[in-house]
Amino acid sequence: MRRIIIATVLALVLAVSAAVPAFAFSTTADVTVSATPAIVSISNDPSAWTMNDSTATAGGDNVIRKATTYYSNDAGNLIAPAATVIDADCRFTVTNDGTVPVDIAIDMADFVGGLDPMVNSDLGTADVGKFGAKAYVSGGSNAGTPITVAGVADVIANLPDSTGNTKKWGLIVATQTDDFTDATLTDSAVTLTASEYTGG
Repeated sequence: MRRIIIATVLALVLAVSAAVPAFAFSTTADVTVSATPAIVSISNDPSAWTMNDSTATAGGDNVIRKATTYYSNDAGNLIAPAATVIDADCRFTVTNDGTVPVDIAIDMADFVGGLDPMVNSDLGTADVGKFGAKAYVSGGSNAGTPITVAGVADVIANLPDSTGNTKKWGLIVATQTDDFTDATLTDSAVTLTASEYTGG
């Protein structure tokens, strides 16, 4: 009788052991934390513009003149963009290469070289010894936004971060109102500066 009871108990223990899965015990557990950095990065093409009187539709030469407004319009430097700017009016293309939407400020430095290079009036209008600079953007007004030496205003707002997202834009430069005193080639550096768009 005792053997039968022991055998029965042993059988029950084995049955319960088979029904309950074995547990792997651990004193640690892992959590994976993923993070994608916010990267502000832009590129611009092309990287140069020769401002002159040459046009695609009329004769001209490779010099600039006083009290004249020039446009970085591949149809011709003397041809203003359409009232509402279209892509074809814009020489330049800026690309958002980063991971966040960006605002882009544009500034244009004083010209350098020669004896009496033009300086930026910071007003978008020309004066004695001073040029006026503006930037225009595809889809915007051809009146443009004044650009200064310091790049105060955002010319392009909320350029999305989708891969390869671009915006076409151009420059308007009104030359000084007085006579030039030197025929030496001069250059100005135009700088695009991106900052993360914050919804403001």
